[in-house]
Amino acid sequence: MSQPVSAPSPAFVQQLNFHARDASNEAAALQAAFALGLFGHLPETGSGEPVSLEVLAKRVGGTWRGTRSVVEPLVALGFVHLEEGRGYSLPASTAAFLRDEAFIAGLREARRWWHPLALLPQAVRAGGPVAWGGASWDVLGWYRALFLSPAPSTPSAEARDFHDRFARNPARTLALVTAAELDVLVKLVRGPVTLDALAREVGASAEALEVLLGALAAMGIVQAREAGWGFTEAAGRALDAQSLPYFQRALPATMAYWEALGHLDEAVREQRFRLDLRDPETARRIYQENASRISSIFASHLRLSRQAATLVKSMRPLAQARVLDVGTGSGVWGAAFGLADPTTHVTYLDSPHVLDAVRPHLAKLKLEARSELWAGDCLSVDYGESRYDVILLPQIIPALPPSELPSFFARLARALRPGGLLLISGYLLTDRRDGPLDALYFALRRYVTNEGDVLSLPEFRALLGPVGLTDARGFDMPIQQVVIAHRGDVAWPDVAPSA
Repeated sequence: MSQPVSAPSPAFVQQLNFHARDASNEAAALQAAFALGLFGHLPETGSGEPVSLEVLAKRVGGTWRGTRSVVEPLVALGFVHLEEGRGYSLPASTAAFLRDEAFIAGLREARRWWHPLALLPQAVRAGGPVAWGGASWDVLGWYRALFLSPAPSTPSAEARDFHDRFARNPARTLALVTAAELDVLVKLVRGPVTLDALAREVGASAEALEVLLGALAAMGIVQAREAGWGFTEAAGRALDAQSLPYFQRALPATMAYWEALGHLDEAVREQRFRLDLRDPETARRIYQENASRISSIFASHLRLSRQAATLVKSMRPLAQARVLDVGTGSGVWGAAFGLADPTTHVTYLDSPHVLDAVRPHLAKLKLEARSELWAGDCLSVDYGESRYDVILLPQIIPALPPSELPSFFARLARALRPGGLLLISGYLLTDRRDGPLDALYFALRRYVTNEGDVLSLPEFRALLGPVGLTDARGFDMPIQQVVIAHRGDVAWPDVAPSA
């Protein structure tokens, strides 16, 4: 009788997903803070007056919004201290290692490698240095130094953690990207394989491939066995044939932001955005790719969205309800509400090329007869008056310019019928904007692409109250959160709000 397969370790899966998605955002914040000289403009905690965000932005020569996008993750990580109502300072542990000249020299060297790291796939294929910026870069040598050589001495455990996040985290992300691009992970799913055989199969230099495998081994993903290189037990459970394709889909999206993140300090100081999503053509390309990626995981997201529909249904009936899904993406949120009641009608609003990804899902779910596809720009269309019982905003607020939000919410509120609900899904920051970390990293991406912001519940209430949506609460969902707002004319469900 076969033994049951153990479930993957949640901690290992979380770490793996962090290295695939958010490690580059974290490293970019640390490196930008270093390049901006941000740490040098803060007093040690308890030894001087904390510095306000406005003053800090002036000192680093950056915008208020850009400086905030960099410093907020540092607060959540504990490298910067925030005193409510006063400002920022440096904990004694941070200040100590940032006074160490050898440590600072190591950070300066690590920062030089951000852009050459992106050429790791080329280096592994060729087996030697690669060209970038008119110079030759020994990327493989840098990986040997980071992962295969004894770790350099650091002034403290806190300094070691800082350096790991600053230098090794972006290299870990590129190791995963390269392993996926060269089909190394796909080959290892089938079982252990010798180095020479694997090199032939993926078209790489054996010596260079061994460096890549060494970095993956340091991450706990692969190990050398008698039969050859294979997954560790933890990686084998987390990256099986079913889950590996889902995991690898996140990597191209991460790389789409790589250059922009490497110029984060430039964006803060000069407001020059290397991936400007306010440019129509750039936005069309990125959002079309995103819609395609989300469509590939439509089924799993539909299960989660249906939980939100159940929450709304506990507040008001959905029979004969008219639902508007603004910025629908793959259509997964509107579809969840369409499935919640056989008489619900859903309108899906997005750009024409995104709506093309919605049609197949509606056909498969047999929702076409109760659906309308509305091609338009959410910031310019006329929503009308008292047309909808429920309006959905599926993760689109961070894509909208903050200056547009007051009028946007006013037009949505006008379009809600009495007893209507506005549901906003996505990340929700704490009231102090000091977490959760994944939400702050998402906010950093929005800044570096010249988009909108991630908000806290008080910030949402400040926008919604003036347009008549005076009652708003946040609720935890399995992956992210939802904010539900109304005019005070709907009873809240017997579910504990998140805030």
